[in-house]
Amino acid sequence: MMRSDSFQSSAPYRSYVVANKNRLNMQRALIILIMLTLGLTGFSQVEKGIGLDSLALEEEMITYIEIPPRFQEGEDSFWCFIENNLDFKILNYTNHEGKVLVFFEIDTTGKVINIQTNPNYTQRLKCLVNDSLIENEVKRVMKLLPDWKPGLQRDKPIRVKYTLPIKIPYTDYKCKTIDNPTVTYWKVDKYAQFRYKGEKETKESIEKFIGQNGIWPSQDDCIGKVYVRVIINEKGELSDFVILRGLDSCRGFNEEALRLVGLMPNWKPAEIDGKPAKSYTVIPISFILR
Repeated sequence: MMRSDSFQSSAPYRSYVVANKNRLNMQRALIILIMLTLGLTGFSQVEKGIGLDSLALEEEMITYIEIPPRFQEGEDSFWCFIENNLDFKILNYTNHEGKVLVFFEIDTTGKVINIQTNPNYTQRLKCLVNDSLIENEVKRVMKLLPDWKPGLQRDKPIRVKYTLPIKIPYTDYKCKTIDNPTVTYWKVDKYAQFRYKGEKETKESIEKFIGQNGIWPSQDDCIGKVYVRVIINEKGELSDFVILRGLDSCRGFNEEALRLVGLMPNWKPAEIDGKPAKSYTVIPISFILR
């Protein structure tokens, strides 16, 4: 039996500002910003469980930052830069599921410095994906970032540290460009939906469709998921199938996933501002022996 799951989540965020007691000059203050979602309006994020014990012993918490650093046109432009440069074949090449924690700083001139992934004090987190190939790809793109507008505290530039979790497999795309009407959107107000033979939810509709149309690809005793990215246009038509992560060692499984997605009838398209929009959707198809 094959099953498709969706990956959409959100969470509130918190911010922390940390200054060294021995550094009275606010320009040299080190600010640690921690939250649980992917935001760049002066905040950063890590998993629950990383707290002030991870910081230097002489640092204390301050709860206010006046003007956080800013990347070009804001958060959306940051994610568009990141996602336009990442190689998703590398990020999704294995069966890893979890997060890579990216630590970086914006110095007083706006430059991105001190880029790290999964430092030692985060290793207690069970969600971490420790994979040198994936981590090096993330660091490669982070090093490409242009200068930011630095953060300010009391009208003086300050040094700010961010923690950014990258979900693996990378299927939760965040770039949303609203200026180009021909663009394919990663982020929409309403995601595309699939309805099949009386089912009321996308997940159940996909399960029924695959159950009625799927063929076990081979005699290989394989289990796992194939992640297929598709484009769904304003009419709900599917095209441009790309395997983001497959079962490459299992004969015929990738091909069967592509065949099934190609057989799907039209979806209900995504919406932006109440209007149909061309969008990307990632369909994870599970191959499970029962």
